[in-house]
Amino acid sequence: MILKDFQITVIEALKNFYIEAEKQKSAVEKLDENLKSSVSYVDAVYNKLGFSHFADRPKNGVDEYYPRFCLKVPTGGGKTLIAIEAICEYQNLFIKNKTGLVVWITHRETIYRQTIEKLKDKSHAYRQMLDQCSGNRTIILEKGQPLRRQDVENNLVVLMLMIQSAGKSSKENMRVFQDSGGYIDFFPLDNQYEKHKKLLEAIPNLDFIPDSLLNKKIVKTSLGNAIRILKPLIIVDEFHTMFSDIAKDTLDSLNPLMLLGLSATPKERKQMNILVEITGRQLEKEDMIKLDLHLHSPTISGNWREMINEIKKKRESLEKEAILLNRNKGIYIRPIVLIQVERTGKDQREKGFVHSEDVREYLVEQGVSAYEIAVKSSEMDEIKEEKLLSSSSEIRYIITKEALKEGWDCSFAYILGVVPNARTESSMTQLVGRVLRQPYAKKTGVRALDESYVYFTKGDTLDILKNVQRGFEQEGLGDLVQNISRESGPTGSRKLKTKIKKDILKKYPESLYLPAWVVKYGQKCRKFSYDIDIKPNIKWQSVEYGQWLKKEILPLLNDRTSAYEILVDLDRHEKRFLEDEEFGIFEIGYLARRITDVIDNAFVAFDLAKVFLSECEKYKDQKKLLANSGFVTQEIIKKISHDKIGQEKLIFNSLIKSKKLVLAVSEDENIGYLLPKENEIYPEGIETYSSNLFEKSDVLSMNTLERKIANLIDNKESVIWWVRNVATNKDWYSIRGWKKGKIRPDFIVAKKNKNNSLELVYVIESKGEHLIDNPDTQYKKSVFDKMNETEIEALNFNLIRFKLNKDFQFELVEQNREDLAISRFFN
Repeated sequence: MILKDFQITVIEALKNFYIEAEKQKSAVEKLDENLKSSVSYVDAVYNKLGFSHFADRPKNGVDEYYPRFCLKVPTGGGKTLIAIEAICEYQNLFIKNKTGLVVWITHRETIYRQTIEKLKDKSHAYRQMLDQCSGNRTIILEKGQPLRRQDVENNLVVLMLMIQSAGKSSKENMRVFQDSGGYIDFFPLDNQYEKHKKLLEAIPNLDFIPDSLLNKKIVKTSLGNAIRILKPLIIVDEFHTMFSDIAKDTLDSLNPLMLLGLSATPKERKQMNILVEITGRQLEKEDMIKLDLHLHSPTISGNWREMINEIKKKRESLEKEAILLNRNKGIYIRPIVLIQVERTGKDQREKGFVHSEDVREYLVEQGVSAYEIAVKSSEMDEIKEEKLLSSSSEIRYIITKEALKEGWDCSFAYILGVVPNARTESSMTQLVGRVLRQPYAKKTGVRALDESYVYFTKGDTLDILKNVQRGFEQEGLGDLVQNISRESGPTGSRKLKTKIKKDILKKYPESLYLPAWVVKYGQKCRKFSYDIDIKPNIKWQSVEYGQWLKKEILPLLNDRTSAYEILVDLDRHEKRFLEDEEFGIFEIGYLARRITDVIDNAFVAFDLAKVFLSECEKYKDQKKLLANSGFVTQEIIKKISHDKIGQEKLIFNSLIKSKKLVLAVSEDENIGYLLPKENEIYPEGIETYSSNLFEKSDVLSMNTLERKIANLIDNKESVIWWVRNVATNKDWYSIRGWKKGKIRPDFIVAKKNKNNSLELVYVIESKGEHLIDNPDTQYKKSVFDKMNETEIEALNFNLIRFKLNKDFQFELVEQNREDLAISRFFN
């Protein structure tokens, strides 16, 4: 299984730790017996590796210091994979043995079942990694199954326990220590009192039964005692749930040789000995999670059926994208909706509460097939036997209350719908994490399938936003909260109108006019149009494409082996050879349809498809051509797309060079742009900014990064005014480039000079760190660079009382550099 860069960082840190720990432990063991008890090899390891600040220095039940530390890995970071690697490196580098006992403690039933299913499956990558480590001698056990000394001496034994089994907080949780006949190999016979005595002298914290008649002690035959004798490596998932004093005492009493905890959110950071910390940003860079997350407020407050309608539309649009993705790239995704309801119990269906069966029935009424819907609750588990990532599964809607809030893992979950009041529903906070995992841990390149969505029926938008942000923090993704975007305003709120401040209209009217691309023809002018000025001038040279295919692509088929697809995610790694019937039909209609995705002209697309297929028909090995039809089609589309972008930019630049295309400000509304004199805002989002262009401003229209930039700008003395450009309103400012779409920047800011006159106007686009290198951002930067290097003209057609401003600067501000950028602009 291929590790991500951040996972390699974790494993390297563990390897360094194991190597140093083995070195220091070996040195201590060579000391005189009288000195050993006074020396802690653990302290030496921490000091050597720069962890002298680690506060947790536990002793096990036999009064030996042992390392107990935590790996902070966010949800979706592959904690199970990291745990497997940690076991393997522990065996290789610390104890240097292929055999022994590992106790793996989990917190939730869902996590427990998912983990043990993968570990027992000999075809799964996780099990194969353990088998490789143990020389193909791995045993996976659950509590209640017999454990024999021979098993541990000859095999790597991984014992899975539930967290409730390892805690000492109740009699129910003490079962792991109870007598059992499954562990007799580790203990003397009951009447071998001298052997019992020696065993207790060696391991004094073993549970025993006093024989009052003979005044002897008999060691209990129990799993708990067997674990104590074997001094295992202990792996604790969700370590923060096992860090109470009672829980730590329990862990100490199991006599671990080392304890490794995994947690997305270590709460007692100073006490938990965090060996390595992975951030949400690192996961995002590795395509592990779906961002941005879009928060949709209801169209009708309290109407859960309307929310279901919206969710259904969204899911169906995602599935259309997924079908195209599968057709073009062979990547299978079936978008799933999670719907949180107020009741799920058999006898809890009553008026005033939305029950899982209410939602099921409504979905069926709306045309959803019954077999596409499943309920997951404590009483009913309709997804237990489902392989949700398999194309054989039909599940598209999962209804739950709290059953999926922790541990459940399905990367096909894209949409969360919240029926209860999301303001007060704490479990909704935990459910957010269930829709964040990216399928196959790899971005699809389709924006809609690389992002996630939350809908709700009740609650104030700002409160829900905070709730979702808490959900990110609980998943260890707190550094990604700026990637939550609000899609609509609070339901039931009437928008308020606000006007531009009067003193700005009076003193700086010229600052409100912004530049646009204008085409000059004779004595007349008009706004630049992609459909008029770019699209008709793109030339498609059919003959050249035929030669390109013949010389550059078809020869590559001679070197290609059998076609296959590789599906990779943190839970599986599968290489699958494709059969002939799995290939798409390589025919003119299909190819023409693919080409129309790039060329918006069916006739041109059909002509090009004929040229390409004509060259393909000449290829001698038609079977190999058919087997590689997907590759050939993909290369054709890439070539056409590349040429289209190149021609668009070339045409645009030639228009500028010939002076036919100019960047201009004008008071003429037909060619120029003037900021709106009024704006509409939600009363819930009113924020007082001293330098905002309008009398009142709306914080709800901004994400976290934008709010930070707004606060930075508002505090600068050189700022006359600033405004958040309303991207969703067509009346607000947009910029044209050589591509068809519009660029809608985030901020417009007017800056004054030392004389309090207008110096220039900044047009600013902000970008999250995870988007800074993507093609869309690079295109925007290129357009901004072109505008900055182009001299702006003032086109006056009417008499006005002021001189139009021609000084503008177009800037892209990157997340984590916003402080530096804003200071550079306005100091």
